[in-house]
Amino acid sequence: MQNGGGPACLRLRVALNETELAAVNAGVIMTAPLYETLTQWVDRHYRDRMSENDLADPRLLTECRTALDELTQILKLGAVYPFQLN
Repeated sequence: MQNGGGPACLRLRVALNETELAAVNAGVIMTAPLYETLTQWVDRHYRDRMSENDLADPRLLTECRTALDELTQILKLGAVYPFQLN
């Protein structure tokens, strides 16, 4: 992940042996169905633009939390963020 991440970090490859791979949460292993689900998630939750005024809108926090909650469910991660424990 040199040069600060960006698209290159999305191509990060991690070599795992069979034991290590078996220990990875299966919900985060990219498959064609997961790719489709994530694409739909992005289409639902990513804004195509943001303005300075959007940052002052309290609905943005709810929108982000809803998106993160749905993402952790898609990836079968359970509650990751403190707001999910409420």
